[in-house]
Amino acid sequence: MKAQKIDGEGHPQKRITDEILVQIGRSVLFVFAIVAVVAIVIVQFAISSSKEMELRLESEAAVHELNGFLSKYIKSAQQLAVNPDIRFVLSETKPGDDISQTEKMDMVREFLGNIVDTDPENFMTSWIADLDASVLTQSDNFTSEEGWDITGRPWYPCIDGGYTILTEPYVDTGSGKLIVSAVAPVYDAESKEPLGVAGLDISLERMKEVMSSYKVGKSGYIMLFSSAGTMVYHPQEELLQKNISEINVSDILKQAVLNGEETLLRYKIDGITKYGVVSMSKETGYIAVSNLPISEYYNLLFIMIISLVAVFILGVLMIVLSIKRSASNLTKPILQLNHTARQLAQGDLDVELNITAQDEIGELGQSIGGTVSRLKEYIVYIDEISDVLADLAQGKMNIQLKNDYVGEFQKVKEALINISINMSDVMEKILHTAEQVSIGASELSNASQILAEGASTQAAAVDGLLTSTVAIEEQVQQSRTDAEVSAEATVRVTTMMEQNQDKMKSMMEAVNNIQETSQQVVGIIQTIEEIADQTNLLSLNASIEAARAGEAGKGFAVVADEIGKLALESSKAANMTRDLIGISMQEISKGNTIAKGVMTSLEESVTAVGQVNDMIRKTAESVVTQADNMEQIRAGVQEISQGVQDNSAAAQETSATSQELASQAVMLNDMVQRFELRHK
Repeated sequence: MKAQKIDGEGHPQKRITDEILVQIGRSVLFVFAIVAVVAIVIVQFAISSSKEMELRLESEAAVHELNGFLSKYIKSAQQLAVNPDIRFVLSETKPGDDISQTEKMDMVREFLGNIVDTDPENFMTSWIADLDASVLTQSDNFTSEEGWDITGRPWYPCIDGGYTILTEPYVDTGSGKLIVSAVAPVYDAESKEPLGVAGLDISLERMKEVMSSYKVGKSGYIMLFSSAGTMVYHPQEELLQKNISEINVSDILKQAVLNGEETLLRYKIDGITKYGVVSMSKETGYIAVSNLPISEYYNLLFIMIISLVAVFILGVLMIVLSIKRSASNLTKPILQLNHTARQLAQGDLDVELNITAQDEIGELGQSIGGTVSRLKEYIVYIDEISDVLADLAQGKMNIQLKNDYVGEFQKVKEALINISINMSDVMEKILHTAEQVSIGASELSNASQILAEGASTQAAAVDGLLTSTVAIEEQVQQSRTDAEVSAEATVRVTTMMEQNQDKMKSMMEAVNNIQETSQQVVGIIQTIEEIADQTNLLSLNASIEAARAGEAGKGFAVVADEIGKLALESSKAANMTRDLIGISMQEISKGNTIAKGVMTSLEESVTAVGQVNDMIRKTAESVVTQADNMEQIRAGVQEISQGVQDNSAAAQETSATSQELASQAVMLNDMVQRFELRHK
């Protein structure tokens, strides 16, 4: 079993295949459910119609069987009623007469016996009853006793109604069999006046056997009721002769039987639900009720439902497999895109996309491929810019940008080239100035050295003239100012130092311009960060739109999230570039500090040269005085000796200062030599 993936928030990660399966499967199941319901309803209707037809046919067949069974006995009773001898006997019998003594009674009794003999199995007896005498006599010679009342018989209404009647079933006291009487009114042939009735007592045993042979389905059967609701036939003997109101059946069946309604019913007998059709015989008035247990009634429906369920389950499984296979084919390019997006999020741009789909996923793959290509170009730009800034930090002004920059990166390229050109120009000027300062310092040093050597020679000469030192002491004191001989040289050096100071100020302004240009580069990097932020915002908007699209847009929400991560990585790269530029600015700041130091040294040199200039000027004034008093030199050798000694010390000090200035100029030259200029 595959482990479920977890997303960045700790929630189980959903799979597109499962989402497609759920969405389509839900619709398929819904359609299958509708089809199943419609199929079940149709099958139920068909089965119900079929079962209703079966029940109705069974009920009608029972009614036809009953009609066929009883109709011949009804006809036999009607034949008795039109027999002339019976009419004669009933017309001749008067109140108080003994009907057995009536003329033709023997012939009538013989006829009644013959009727019974035609079907002794079903005929119990045949009989006639006289209306006037209120007497009954049977084929078995039984005659009713005195006091027998014809009007109290249940079949008496047939006399007034003029129709043949079947009595309610009853048990024969002699045989114990369930019988029914078919009674027909007897009328005078001429006057049509009622004379009495002729009837047959019919055993229902045969009819019970016939009804028991009727089977409805596997366990259904037929019930027979008389028009008054008396149970004529039921498989359970104890229910015979009971009225339907005394039986534990549903009221709907009781009303249908008592009202003679022919209809399909769902009812209960002894708590068991059954279906049945009520059919009534118009000839006899008897009612046949078929019944079938509900389990058997819907047996075929249950089988059909089980079959449909099995077919639907098989169909659903096949559809699920087909959906999973199709979804798997659909999600393969999406998984490849997701893998590529993860590689991009991890900074690996060496990716390839082989999406051959001709749909929206293929378009998305092409878009991501274009984004990857553009990111690769940006990485090349950033790498080259980082290398160039590192070269600038190391003093290599001769930079070259090999790539053709596009977009905002074109401004970065132009700024870097401008930095290189301006820095090279400034450094060349500083180098030239340093060379001039070095030459001037060397000349000053040489002049000071010559002056020191001359002073030493004079001191040696004066030592030979120690006796004359007192006379020329005052003039020697003035000779200390003889350095005015080199006043013009010191003035020129002062002018050059001031020029170098101005050039150094220009260099510092150039360094400040470099800092401002670096700030512009930082602004460009901020523009890159804003582009990354806009890309991230677009990714967020895409995620929101995908969320609004619902489940169908979740796959695109994942891609939008990965693009947002790419924007974040771009922002991080821009921050790294800004840090590198910051390091370059620090290096430039260090150069600015060194330049300020050089500026300070130049200022100090200018001050020292000014002091030397003053000393030389004084020496020049003293030289003028010494020229006027040359004749008195010998007299003041002592004074000159002291002055020469002081002059020698000052010359040595000037020489040392000149050498220090030359050393500072060389140091400045070395510092400038660190930069590799573009024009070398």
